[in-house]
Amino acid sequence: MSVDEQKLRQLVSVFLSENKKLNLSAFRSEEHCFVGNVLDSIALLEAFKHIQGLHVPATLIDIGTGGGFPLLPLAICLPESTCIGIDSVQKKVDAVERIVVSMQLKNVALICGRTEELGHQKEFRETADLVTARAVAPIPVLLEYAVPFLKVGGFCAFWKSSKVADELQSSVTAQKLLGVSFAGTYEYELESGFGKRLILFFQKNKATKQDYPRQTGVPKAKPL
Repeated sequence: MSVDEQKLRQLVSVFLSENKKLNLSAFRSEEHCFVGNVLDSIALLEAFKHIQGLHVPATLIDIGTGGGFPLLPLAICLPESTCIGIDSVQKKVDAVERIVVSMQLKNVALICGRTEELGHQKEFRETADLVTARAVAPIPVLLEYAVPFLKVGGFCAFWKSSKVADELQSSVTAQKLLGVSFAGTYEYELESGFGKRLILFFQKNKATKQDYPRQTGVPKAKPL
């Protein structure tokens, strides 16, 4: 696990070039993109020191990967990990694929599909040590998307702003039904006015029932 700032800066340059063709991020300047996307993504690395049982994953799945964050910075910093990005929008997947090719990232794979469907497929179900999601959905919805991909003992990591108490409380039922427990919070502060951020962690305690995830659209329409 190492932070290669030169390669992360290169990622910003390649990403911003791609971002001009397809609106992947609101951050247009190199510095805003570096802080708001890259540094925000790799904050996870520090959490390995603070969350009990969390370790460098053999397999990481990033759901709703969008423009490739946190997927790509983590793949650069975790070269021994297999990093898989999932998004339902083919244009975004294609754009991130071009970045991966340009950056010659050998440990990244991209899948276009819905988490509700992929979470039932044998090649993905209960295969990941860590599932990440950044700015995707409320916690109860994220848990239903993410947990089916996790091995028992694995962790979900969800990036959130600093106000999550109500959202966390609303996830108690989902935690119980999906067999996970809240494992802790890692709080950090980004420079350039971005302020305080949180990553919330949940650990999977038992195999996921075949009922989950429910059919496409149901987790979001009717959260657990």
